[in-house]
Amino acid sequence: MDENQHTTEEITKTTNIEHKICDCPTHPFWKWLCIGILIFLGAFCASYVLLDWHTKAIMLRPRENDFYRIMQNDMNIANKMMKAEKTFAQNGSNLIHMEQTKDNYKIKIDLKPFDNNEENVQVSTNEHILTISGRSVQKTKNNERITRFQQSYMFGDDVKLDNMTKEVNKNYLIINIPIEKNNND
Repeated sequence: MDENQHTTEEITKTTNIEHKICDCPTHPFWKWLCIGILIFLGAFCASYVLLDWHTKAIMLRPRENDFYRIMQNDMNIANKMMKAEKTFAQNGSNLIHMEQTKDNYKIKIDLKPFDNNEENVQVSTNEHILTISGRSVQKTKNNERITRFQQSYMFGDDVKLDNMTKEVNKNYLIINIPIEKNNND
C-alpha cells in the first residue's frame, strides 16, 4: 500500500506543479484582451504617422501647377480691376466739357452715366465756386455699383453764378453762366 500511496502522492504533486504555473482561471481572456489592445494601439500609431506625413507633404510642398494657377487668378483679378478703373477714368474725363466765349461759360454734362436723369446731377454754388456732383446706382443680379462724381470750378468776380441757366438737350445738361463786362472796358 505504501507504493500505491506513493504514486498517488506523485500524481498529486505533478498536478499541483502544473497548476502552479497558472493559478488564474481567466488567463486566456486577459491574454487575448492585452493582445487586442496592443494591436489596436499599434494600428492607431501607424495610421497617425502615415496621415501626419501625408498632410505635411500636401501642405509644405505645393505643386508648381498650384503656384501657376494662383498667379493666373491674381493676374485676372488685377486685369479686371484695371479695366474697370480705365473705363471709369475714360467716362469720368468725358463727363463735363467746358467752353468759354466772350459772353458766357457753357458747361455740358453728359447724363448717360447718370441714367439720363437730370435729378442725379446736382449743381450748387458758393460765392465764386460752382460745384457739379453726380451719383448713379447700377444694380445687377449679384451686386450693386455706385458711381459718384464731383468737380468744382472757381470763377472770377466778373461771373455772377446767380444768373446761370440750366437746360436739358438730349443726353446733356447744359449750364450757361453769363460773363458780366466791367463798365471800365
